[in-house]
Amino acid sequence: MNRALLATLIALTASACAYRPVPTELVRIDDTPADVRTCRRLGVVSPPVTTTPGFTLNLEAMLQATVALGGTDLLLDRRTRDWLVTGGIAYDCNRIRAPARVVVRAAG
Repeated sequence: MNRALLATLIALTASACAYRPVPTELVRIDDTPADVRTCRRLGVVSPPVTTTPGFTLNLEAMLQATVALGGTDLLLDRRTRDWLVTGGIAYDCNRIRAPARVVVRAAG
């Protein structure tokens, strides 16, 4: 009885650790420029598109382009007041990576 319970517990634990998210699932989607104000802009990943049915395909393309540029955040840039037209801008908001520092030594 104890062996069966232990084997079941080990199998459940091992299967729970096997999930790996798709890279596009790790991209955070932001809707205000304030969310990415301290991040490095990588580039525009989508021209203005409408948010009509079928927008999920455009959003997936924006996410994939953000991952391809090495981005961590996708800013949905509202082009109209009612969010009917929006564009995508990729940002790198990786807080772990420190900015490169240059050391200049003076002779003398």
